[in-house]
Amino acid sequence: MKELLLLSGLGVLALVAEIINARKLIYPFVIFGLLLNIGLCYHDLGSNESIYGMLRLDNAALAFTILFSVIALVWFIMAKNYFSDETNISDHFSLVLFSLVGVFLLSSYTHLSMLFLGVEILSIPVYILAGSDKRNVYSNEAAFKYFLLGAFASGFLLLGIVMVYGGVGSFYITQIAASALLPYGLSEKLVAIGLVLILFAFAFKMSAVPFHFWAPDVYTGAPTSITAYMSTIVKIGAIAGFYRLYVGVVAVYAQYDFFSSYLLIFLIIALLTIVVGNVIAASQSNVKRLLAYSSIGHAGFIILGIAMISPTVNFTTWYYLLAYCLANILTFWVLIIVSKQDNAEDISVFNGLVKRNPILAGTMTVGLLSMAGIPPLGGFFAKYFILLDVIGRGYMMIAIIAILASLIGVYYYFRIIIAMFAKNPIQTATIEIGSFTKLLMILVSCLLLAIGIAPEYVYNLIF
Repeated sequence: MKELLLLSGLGVLALVAEIINARKLIYPFVIFGLLLNIGLCYHDLGSNESIYGMLRLDNAALAFTILFSVIALVWFIMAKNYFSDETNISDHFSLVLFSLVGVFLLSSYTHLSMLFLGVEILSIPVYILAGSDKRNVYSNEAAFKYFLLGAFASGFLLLGIVMVYGGVGSFYITQIAASALLPYGLSEKLVAIGLVLILFAFAFKMSAVPFHFWAPDVYTGAPTSITAYMSTIVKIGAIAGFYRLYVGVVAVYAQYDFFSSYLLIFLIIALLTIVVGNVIAASQSNVKRLLAYSSIGHAGFIILGIAMISPTVNFTTWYYLLAYCLANILTFWVLIIVSKQDNAEDISVFNGLVKRNPILAGTMTVGLLSMAGIPPLGGFFAKYFILLDVIGRGYMMIAIIAILASLIGVYYYFRIIIAMFAKNPIQTATIEIGSFTKLLMILVSCLLLAIGIAPEYVYNLIF
């Protein structure tokens, strides 16, 4: 409960700061609040607190809350310049903070009404943030497209919830799961269709194929800082919500015939997402669009891992998100700095970056290598753990296809790395960054290396 009150209070504080003319105090309060939230979550591990029966702060929920709080902390530091507009600073802070409340609800819901509220509280502020660059027509287009397609996804979600309620007579996921063990009182067809509709709504939020068409355009049109937010924290919320529903409810229905159909559907979606995301990313020259398709491919890996329902699925999902989000934040951080300097987002702006700023080139390389799955970085073990589960379940061909698709990812990530180290710069001016920014970039890079070298320490620390 403390975590929910803290995040909500930060959002309200950001709104009140506009009224009392204390806008300059918002940023330090947010940083302190996120640090406090991480401490509270770590302290509450093992408590299994229930909030009015609607939310449950079990270890999985707290682990996801720690994860998005850490990534949000790094994101706020990275995106500090985004909050430089004095006329909109309070609005921007409050929108981001309230969307974090939505991520928290998706990480801990035990009632389907909380699932719907979490999705909407997360999504509506991001619709606005995607169009926050009001002078850019592409930003306006991104917001409109995201809102329109998001409304369709919400419709699927509500219809699915209604059908599940009609089949089971309850909104509580524990009761929905328990009804699978009863020989009566369950309308199998209604539950099957309802859960499919809910899971399809999550597939949209995770930008999984074939519900991915919005992601490249929205990611490209939105301000780069918001694109980084959507590809990390928003994705954490969507995957956390999907995880709780699939592992906590759908997997319990293994005795019913429709579960095998679920598994087949999500294996197909996961494979298509991995292949399509990586194949199309290889043909992109705009780095933001390339990273958008890259995030689609990574979503496929996470869906594949959750579908396996291994005994360690909570850790493999959490660990993959940690490694992916840290690497993604690094790449977007460098992209923001370089694109602001050269006023472009093509791969060519990274030509000779090592000569213009070795720190930027080094941290960008670490992030790209981790997302490519190169050892000993965290991204390698993230993919390794999931592929191990896939092979352990006997899906050798699926593992081979996923590995081959990942090799395509190595190709397009190395296009940027080669441009940074092997090509002559188009612009020769040195790119200057502050000492604190250098320190944070190096720290995040070292963290990526550390979680790759000692993943068992991360497991013992959180799980």
